[in-house]
Formats: sequence, C-alpha cells, structure tokens
Amino acid sequence: MRRFLLRLPVFALAFNLAPGAMSHAAAATPTPPTVATLAGTYRYVGNWKRDQARIQASIDEAITSLGWLGRKIAASRLESHLNRPTRVVIAQAGDNLAVTMDDYEAVAPLDGAKRDVIAPNGRESKLSYRVTDDAILQFFVAEHAERESTYSLDGEGRLIMTVYMTSEKLASAITYEFVYEKVP
Repeated sequence: MRRFLLRLPVFALAFNLAPGAMSHAAAATPTPPTVATLAGTYRYVGNWKRDQARIQASIDEAITSLGWLGRKIAASRLESHLNRPTRVVIAQAGDNLAVTMDDYEAVAPLDGAKRDVIAPNGRESKLSYRVTDDAILQFFVAEHAERESTYSLDGEGRLIMTVYMTSEKLASAITYEFVYEKVP
C-alpha cells in the first residue's frame, strides 16, 4: 500500500492530474457538436388535439392505482403537462446550457452538475443536463418525482422533445412528445 501511495504523485504528473490542472481546461468549454447542431429557436408544429389526448391517456394510466382522492389530487398536479411550449430555444451561454420553453428558462452547467431551480410545475427541483452524440437530456429531480426531457432531431430535421416522468406514487411513467420546426 505504501508503494502505491508513493507512486500516486508520479502518476498524477504523468497524466497532468496535478491540482489545478483540470481547472484551466474547464475554463473554456467548447460547444459540444450536439449543442451546436440543436442550437436555435423552434416553434411547435404538432397536432395539439392528438398530443393532448395522448398526454391525458398517459396521465390517466399513471394514476389508476391511486384511490379516488389521490387520483383527483394527482390529476390536478399533473395538469401542467397538458400545456405545450409553443416555442423552444436551445443555446449555450458560456459553460451553461439553456433550454427555454416559452417563458421558462432552464439553465444549468454543461458538465452535468446539478443546479437548484423551480421546475416548470412550480416545485423545487435539481436541474442537470447530459449531452450525448445525438441528443440533449434534461433532468429535473424533485422529492417524489423525476422528469427527463430529451431533445433530438428526427430524419426531417425537426426537433423532437420527448418527456418521460416518473414518481414513486404513480403506477406507470407519464410519457409524451412534441414536434418542433426550426425558425429561420
């Protein structure tokens, strides 16, 4: 064990892991290719009646295991999901990623660190992002619920916002998606 500890500083120097070495690299976060590709302003182009019916069906299925009073309370809390953002803006601001849905702006570090926010439903949450090769994943984690929104492009270049929400109190996840076109 002692030999390992003595070699650790040599290992750190060999791989430039000395204290402070990483902080200089993190200061200038380049725009990930996915963020650059998805950056822009989008407007909703889906079929609202169809989308609303799908969301309502997903909510109804998720609350089936609750008693009548629980269903009534859950339905009122989940009602905000029946509102769609008509405009989505994706942008990088320094080391942060911002996704704006109408008037709500969700800003958190690109590195995946969690940030305390008030979520679109008005509840305290932790917000974080993860950027993959073809999507931006947005996570809201609250005391009893989690929401993951995925932003990606379909084959026609339209932005697809897919929402997957879970809670320990729901029988199943609530899932839905919205379709957006880029505004020139």
